[in-house]
Amino acid sequence: MKRIFFAAVVLGVAVFSGLTSCKNDAGLNGQEGKNRKGATVEGEAVVLSIGEAELIEVDDNPQYNTAEWLFKVEKPGRWDVWLSSLTVDTTQLHFAENVIITAGETKLEKKPVSDRIVLGDKSITEPWYRADSHMGSVFFSKPGEYQVQVISDKVEPHSSDLSQLSIAKHTLINSVILKPKVN
Repeated sequence: MKRIFFAAVVLGVAVFSGLTSCKNDAGLNGQEGKNRKGATVEGEAVVLSIGEAELIEVDDNPQYNTAEWLFKVEKPGRWDVWLSSLTVDTTQLHFAENVIITAGETKLEKKPVSDRIVLGDKSITEPWYRADSHMGSVFFSKPGEYQVQVISDKVEPHSSDLSQLSIAKHTLINSVILKPKVN
């Protein structure tokens, strides 16, 4: 029993230290297109792509797989948070557990559902679809850089060539989309 407890403590410390040490600068420069480290600005929305994130994969416990970015806020305010997934079934995303998104001081935790199916995304090809899930909103109280983090077993690196993905994966997280709310 002591060995199991010790192993759990060691795993917890390893996961925590790994989560706190990840960095990827995804600050905004206020222009359309890619910024200096991978966040894409679409209108006023900011897309944090899984392909540009710092990833931690936990082989023994994939529910702790993590993607992280640094997000630069130029003006304080509230932002809607959307989780964009690749899926082969738009009616059932097959998330076994809640997805945790942390942005600044706010933690959002819920099981994603298909709130919006996006058909016009030219980067998504059949048999895959893009399903966006509204996860909540976050408030950034002052300008600066904030860490954005997603924890889920559906955080996995994947190629932009979707023909390389096995449909057995069923659902994978593609990005986090932050949209400023008008007050």
